[in-house]
Amino acid sequence: MSTQKVYSIFLFLFLLLIPFNVYGEQPTERVIIMFQHEIDYELLNEQDVIIHHTFDDLHAVSATISVAGKDALLDSPSVKFIEDDPEVKTTSQEGSWGYKSLNIEKTKQSGLTGKNIKIGILDTGIRMDHPDLQIENGVSFVQGASTYNDDNGHGTHVAGIIASKDNDIGVVGVAPDAQIYAVKVLNQYGEGNQSDVVAGINWAIENKLDIINLSITSSSGSYLLQEALQRAYDQGIMIVAASGNIDRPIYGEMNVLYPARYPSVIAVGSVNYDEMGRLIRSDFSYYGKDLDFVAPGQDIYSTFVNVGGNDYGFSSGTSMAAPFVTGMAALYKEAYPTVHSSVILEQMEASALDLGSPGRDAEYGYGLIQSPPGTIFTDVADTSWYAKEVRELYNKQIVNGYDKGKFNPDAPITRAEAVTMLGRAKALSNEGTETPFYDVPAGHFAAGYINSAVHEGIIFGYPDNSFQPNTNILRADVAVILQRAFDIPAVNESLFPDVLPEYYYFDAVNSLAAKKIANGYPDGSFKPGLPITRAEFSILLYNTLKLYE
Repeated sequence: MSTQKVYSIFLFLFLLLIPFNVYGEQPTERVIIMFQHEIDYELLNEQDVIIHHTFDDLHAVSATISVAGKDALLDSPSVKFIEDDPEVKTTSQEGSWGYKSLNIEKTKQSGLTGKNIKIGILDTGIRMDHPDLQIENGVSFVQGASTYNDDNGHGTHVAGIIASKDNDIGVVGVAPDAQIYAVKVLNQYGEGNQSDVVAGINWAIENKLDIINLSITSSSGSYLLQEALQRAYDQGIMIVAASGNIDRPIYGEMNVLYPARYPSVIAVGSVNYDEMGRLIRSDFSYYGKDLDFVAPGQDIYSTFVNVGGNDYGFSSGTSMAAPFVTGMAALYKEAYPTVHSSVILEQMEASALDLGSPGRDAEYGYGLIQSPPGTIFTDVADTSWYAKEVRELYNKQIVNGYDKGKFNPDAPITRAEAVTMLGRAKALSNEGTETPFYDVPAGHFAAGYINSAVHEGIIFGYPDNSFQPNTNILRADVAVILQRAFDIPAVNESLFPDVLPEYYYFDAVNSLAAKKIANGYPDGSFKPGLPITRAEFSILLYNTLKLYE
């Protein structure tokens, strides 16, 4: 063999052993580059980096760069720091009792379906032609994927748990009328990078979504991801993430994976039934001090990509548990549309079914997620005769509660509280000006409403120039102020034996009764001299608004 031929063979083998990349022989890595201020594109061009995403608001880019290029950037004063762009992946374990365990049918009877709630599913995409899913919109941040169509199946399965339609086929989601948005951040193998997820989060913020579902995990976090999630949280977006699946024994202190571990995120673990019929933590489910809730996550039947002509399939993992909580969060959002997400989360925590040690614990968090109660108040039961009215007034920001989420429905309402609720209902001014009453100073919480109500001729004080704001208001006086405030026509007939024509409240009480705004007691009386409770006043105000709003 000639020397030239031997050399040629050696050169060919040498080329086979050296991986080819755009940087020649230099190894590369995927990173997130944080700048001190604006992104320095000139500097990036000098180092010939491949840019994947730009985040102008966060002064960052994700990029592939050579080791030498990375060292050069670190020497630049315009670069704040460089961190890895960690890989993220799905947490599904291929394998639906979940809906029954959460009593979804009862929730449907309440009329809550997630209507008008916008949910971003950051995943492998969603199958665009699935007959049981209606996608509002979507986007792909996966390079090489021009659409958000699901080429893996994971995102479609998650979407079905949240919002598969309530129709005659397949399955029904927790919030079937929610608007779902397919945000493709993982490829056909269920893999991606955290910067892809950040791009999806930013898109969710820009499109004013209400909830983000992250059925993805990573063993490490990043500054960029944490900042993006915090920004979404600050915008009022609820963020739900899977706690992660354990694929091998772990020794030492356990905690949930990222992004679930961040305080801005609701971390969800999985439960299943044991042989005794008890709900217990799934063996594969990560847990720890940052776990918030658990939900069904094992052998869950939901929508899937078309495999062998089947549009549905079973799957297991904390990826399946997280969308149950996302769907429930949509129902809470629908029930309390004006309530801040942090308050909704408190109610979700208070309503959870405790499964482990009393209170929050590492294995179950606050417990098994439950559907929304009748009102946001812990002392107003779903079945109470005033629950609907109190909830509606709360959503209109007419009523609020006391410490620890209580409404105190059976407590008498004071004159100041009644005028405040009426003032909010009538959109009166609450400017804290001086009032004509010596016992209502300008700094009093009801001063503005009392002043406005006096100006409108709705209320008057006592002969001694007092208003007595802390005195419990009587049933008769409530009738009078409601009639004046809403110009309810007088009725010249007596409907109650204890409401006589010579009394100042005769017209008002009978007017409210004739309009079915108020009613009496079983014995036919009205009891005008009794104090009215907060629940009773809420019902009268609600009934009045329904007719005259």
